[in-house]
Amino acid sequence: MKIITETKKADDSEELSDDINSYLEKIYEPDIRKLLYRCYQCVRCSGVCQLSKVQTFEPSRIIQMILEGFEDKIIKSGVLWDCLTCNTCLQNCPEGINFADIVRMAKYKMRTSYNQNPDEYVAHKGIYTIVSEIMSESDIEPNRSLDWVPKGCKISEHGTIMYYVGCLPFFNFEFKNSDSIAESTLKIICQIEKEPIVVLKDEICCGHDLYWGQGKLNAFINLAKKNLDKFEKAGISTIITACAECYRTFKVEYQKLFEDFNKKFEVKHLIEYIYENWKANKIEFKNPSDKKESIQFTYHDPCRLSRFLPKESDIIENVREIFSYLKELGYEFKEMVHNKTDSLCCGVSSWMNCNDRSKALRYKKLLEAKEAGEIMVTSCPKCKMHLSCLQEDYEDISSIEIVDFSEFLVDLINIVESSEKVEEVK
Repeated sequence: MKIITETKKADDSEELSDDINSYLEKIYEPDIRKLLYRCYQCVRCSGVCQLSKVQTFEPSRIIQMILEGFEDKIIKSGVLWDCLTCNTCLQNCPEGINFADIVRMAKYKMRTSYNQNPDEYVAHKGIYTIVSEIMSESDIEPNRSLDWVPKGCKISEHGTIMYYVGCLPFFNFEFKNSDSIAESTLKIICQIEKEPIVVLKDEICCGHDLYWGQGKLNAFINLAKKNLDKFEKAGISTIITACAECYRTFKVEYQKLFEDFNKKFEVKHLIEYIYENWKANKIEFKNPSDKKESIQFTYHDPCRLSRFLPKESDIIENVREIFSYLKELGYEFKEMVHNKTDSLCCGVSSWMNCNDRSKALRYKKLLEAKEAGEIMVTSCPKCKMHLSCLQEDYEDISSIEIVDFSEFLVDLINIVESSEKVEEVK
């Protein structure tokens, strides 16, 4: 009987391995050199690399060495763990070579084929990525607290519209009030929608940080499969998120794994959701204060909502259309020197490389923000956390108020009552 049981376990393990490999083929190319043949060494990537401003890092030189047959040397050196994967280089590459994606695949190779452990690069002792990895296990089902859900907001485990919270509640461990983004987002959605909003107690991580930061593609695949199963069981058709990283992961990465994902689920960032309802005259913007003087503010474009989205995406223009309109309410929007796809990175990606070099990048970012306005709005929770954290170390940038898009707009939204509703009230 014992032998039969062990044989069954072995068979299950082989099936699981085959399943993972079939998905891995869709997101991993072991021959990295093959992805670089179009490069003709114009060196633009090195010229615009944000990391190269604070340390020696030359994407063009790395590519050249791989093309010349020195991939092993590059991989063994561990230099690619330093990359921000901010994708500034892709924006300026005439051949459209996605260096960040190549780094992502190299990280998987560095980990699996060369046994490299990037623990020294992972911020906060890896606590947040460890939580994500634990959730990827098949027998792990989180039981999240929903204490942050606003009073009066009706939620459900089944429905058509889901608010995907992401890892925000976990960040409260070190970052105070990080779940205020979740609260503000759900407040907005609940005002607009009539039906209860799906919020899952057993929601798990999207897998972004494991995918881009540490090369843990197997864990990412497991998270994606578990998420797909949860979404289907909940009966949803629309996923709304306030996280730039979750949005990109669902919109682009999950579609690579599951060919019909974008047909089954319409993924919307909160920016898109608010913009669409505003244009459909379902909401309007109001001024909650009596202040007469204009309030200057600026906007930080997260990498994942600018350089990482398909060119047909309108998010960076939609958010500016909303901000421009707010001038009528006493808010004056002003761009930073570097904006849109040219925006400076917050310096930390996927909880990797939170160090003195990334602090230098964040400091430069906040100096730009200070020149542009007294408030900086962003739409990536991690950007808010990383940039706010730096303010504790430097008094000259401590006066800038850093808020999420959801927190900025939550008190500015008013529901437009339809004519039918008005007649009913009368």
